[in-house]
Amino acid sequence: MTLPQLRGVRLADRLGSRENNFDVLRLVAAWSVLVSHSFALVGREEPLHQFGTTLGNVGVLVFFAVSGLLIRRSWEHDPSPRDFWVKRALRLLPALATVAVVTAFVLGPLVTSRSLSAYFSSWETWIYPVRVTLLYTFGAPLPGVFDGNLYPGVNGPLWSLPVEVFAYFCLFLLGVAGLLGRRWLVTTLAGLSLVWAAWWVPHTSEAVGAIYVLSAFALGAAAYTWRDRLVLAWPVALALVPACIAAGLGPEAVRVLVWTPAAVYLSYWFAYAVPPVGQVLVRWGDASYGVYIWAFPVQQALVQWGVDDPWVLMAVATPVVWLLAIASWRLIERPALRHKPRPTAPPAGDPPTSSEPGTVDPVRGAQPGGG
Repeated sequence: MTLPQLRGVRLADRLGSRENNFDVLRLVAAWSVLVSHSFALVGREEPLHQFGTTLGNVGVLVFFAVSGLLIRRSWEHDPSPRDFWVKRALRLLPALATVAVVTAFVLGPLVTSRSLSAYFSSWETWIYPVRVTLLYTFGAPLPGVFDGNLYPGVNGPLWSLPVEVFAYFCLFLLGVAGLLGRRWLVTTLAGLSLVWAAWWVPHTSEAVGAIYVLSAFALGAAAYTWRDRLVLAWPVALALVPACIAAGLGPEAVRVLVWTPAAVYLSYWFAYAVPPVGQVLVRWGDASYGVYIWAFPVQQALVQWGVDDPWVLMAVATPVVWLLAIASWRLIERPALRHKPRPTAPPAGDPPTSSEPGTVDPVRGAQPGGG
């Protein structure tokens, strides 16, 4: 490894590059949720339970860390309220509506414990796609679907989508108020969010406490404001690994305080400082979102049909979910994203942020992924 590689790269110098590992990172994060649930859905302890968390939670943490940076950057390049929400809607809703409709009207009839007449006469069947598409995902049931499984949920991971939209809304408010360019304000808010997260997790249930991932989004948005000074270096990344292990063996609050910023830093380091890896995994398209929203109902169906070993569940579900995700990308997501509004200015890289409070960079640059 050369000396310049050890010294690392500035985030500002890499933000405009399309040669990054974000697609691979997001795919691995989505798959880690599938892996984690392969254990939970058959009553086994999930990976990383020794640290008071799960592999799935870490995957969602990475999603929010990446989203905080890229959504903040998207606003910088196109600070139009209408365009901002159109982009978010096109990214989230078409694929989400599709999985909701297929779950309700294709998978549901195959796995429901009720008669087909009772299933299709229930208002829950017909309202399910509407609820999910409107991001009312908490406790969205289907009559008789997976109610005999160890975990009766239809599509549990969808809980994170309204939480992420809430993060978008907070960033949007700061943007329209002209406050995102105030470096110290954004940094202070991110710091307060981390303190809140460290307090929140030990004082709430495991399910409710998971929304602390909002802090990773806030730290990602703050990282963008410091992009001219944030260096992504191998020694720092390697030092964070034992630090996370040590923190994971301590109190929950300490783990949150260490793991959240570590997830932010390591995500950007892997995306920008590591040479492109695993590109064969994404050569057919960006399957990460599809994997995330399709995995749970597929796994639940396999459990209902008799799969009770986590490794078998993982091995069978992975190719099925991946094919569904690729189909989602090619047939639903990519065509929808072609309708995204164009930025207000042509892309031309990411100049450093001025150190003066309240200064906003020119709206320039190409979006490397998401947003």
